[in-house]
Amino acid sequence: MAYSSVNNVEPGDSENSTVRTGSPAYLVTDMKLEADGDPTRFIATPEATSEKPPPDLEGSPLEIPLNNPGEPPPMSTGKLIIIMIGLCLGTFLAFVDITIVATALPIIGAQLRAFYEITWVTTSYLLTSTALRPLYGKFSDIFGRVPVILFALVTFLVGCAICGAAQNIMMLIIARGLAGIGGAGLVSLSYIIISDMVPLDRRALFLGAFSAMFAIASIAGPLLGGVFADYVSWRWVFYINLPIGAVTLLVILFAIRMPYPKGSILNKLGKIDYLGTFLLVAGTTFVLLAILWGGKDYPWNDKRIISFFCVGFALIILFILAEMFIVAEPVVPMSLFRYRNIYISFTGVFFLGVAIMGTVFYLPIFFNVVHNDSATMAGVKLLPFMLSMVAGNFISAALIQKSGRCREIVWVGTVIATVGAGLLTTLSRDSSVGHEVGYTLIFGLGMGLYFQTMLMICQSTAEASEVAIVTACYNFFEAIGATLGLAIISAIMNNVLTTRLALIPGLDLAALSASPADIYTMDVSEETRSQFIDAYVKAISTALIPVIPMMGVTFLLSLAYKHIPLQSK
Repeated sequence: MAYSSVNNVEPGDSENSTVRTGSPAYLVTDMKLEADGDPTRFIATPEATSEKPPPDLEGSPLEIPLNNPGEPPPMSTGKLIIIMIGLCLGTFLAFVDITIVATALPIIGAQLRAFYEITWVTTSYLLTSTALRPLYGKFSDIFGRVPVILFALVTFLVGCAICGAAQNIMMLIIARGLAGIGGAGLVSLSYIIISDMVPLDRRALFLGAFSAMFAIASIAGPLLGGVFADYVSWRWVFYINLPIGAVTLLVILFAIRMPYPKGSILNKLGKIDYLGTFLLVAGTTFVLLAILWGGKDYPWNDKRIISFFCVGFALIILFILAEMFIVAEPVVPMSLFRYRNIYISFTGVFFLGVAIMGTVFYLPIFFNVVHNDSATMAGVKLLPFMLSMVAGNFISAALIQKSGRCREIVWVGTVIATVGAGLLTTLSRDSSVGHEVGYTLIFGLGMGLYFQTMLMICQSTAEASEVAIVTACYNFFEAIGATLGLAIISAIMNNVLTTRLALIPGLDLAALSASPADIYTMDVSEETRSQFIDAYVKAISTALIPVIPMMGVTFLLSLAYKHIPLQSK
């Protein structure tokens, strides 16, 4: 049966208590505390319910675990910390694998003699880790949290091991896709498991830790990739995941104890929404390929890009119609979108994904070209952004836990992020280090304040039976936003840069496109060098302009949030 969501049921209440479950629902009237005195578990006899229990429970006591978003079974602080460490490490691995290969790609391409196919090493991981992310919520409801996260982790580690041992580019690309299948589940299931274990009114701090992993991984990935590629071997970009992942595996096997859904494997397989799964994965894949190829491998008006967009959106429309009218147990119930809090949060995290990836990928280029910083130093200069985002996560968690309110924090965070995005577009070659650090601090703080706060709003709005699916979809929209954001910002930057560089005579554009910082060692006049740097500054600042209205729109939408008090004991 579904796990219950409890409203206004206190330990010791034995009369006229109402328990609202998922589906099917029961009205339990004459509840009594279990003999062992455990305040988180109640026993009700079938005769005490207003509806007949399902066949598999008939004739036996009806045991109702009072969990998400009510009160989960008690757990020692030490055990919860161990579980958090294991899940945070798993989430970090899934996030860092998106960016860690970026700085190692040139060396990988050279050693495998496949420079032109090397972008598929990144693309294959992005495709599978993004397209499959919303599926894990429903699958964990069907098969149970622990089996599904074990599948995800083992799949991820096997993929990483094959990547490290790859002898040719095709082997590497396929293995990256396999790792992405597991990575998608690591992210979604970590959030879901903690949401099951921790009461909603105390959950913000724990979800904030996962959001911090995202911020840290975004900065640490390129740095670690460069260090391994330059000083050890590019293969350790993938092998490093194995010992860290082993820690997460041990935690899952020996520390996490969660109930398993009843029923045979055939019964569970019969609950899978095969039609919806196929349409969603296929549609998302076509759209992502169009985004990843457009403006880089092919012009945006190329018939292949247009065709991929058309096919992708057509499949997504069919997916929506199938979920609404055909499928009995949809993988993503369209009923979720009846809550304005949820669709506002999905929109907001989509824009947040655009902003974060645009900042992480293109500010280092700014530092590299304007200050002639190395790739490592450019990454170090993003540390203020990362630290302020982490600080914002934990500040918002503390405020939520103290006040029980979320929407006001989103209002403040989106305003700060809008101001920070505007300040970033004013950076120039004459900007001081103080300006650069200060602007990234403001921008990171704003996004950190509302990143996981919007997820809290989603979870407090959804029914108990919907929390896992809502959480997986929230992560899906963030990932889609990150992928689309890179495409949008890259297209704007390349258009502005191409136009401006064409006006500068005497440049070896082919060489500079691969390494813009080479302008400092080229035999060109000081005026030419200055014009080249100004072109890059203008291109990057122009490319970041769309982030300003995205943050502003998120603020305006958040004004429509409905306040829902967080449940507590």
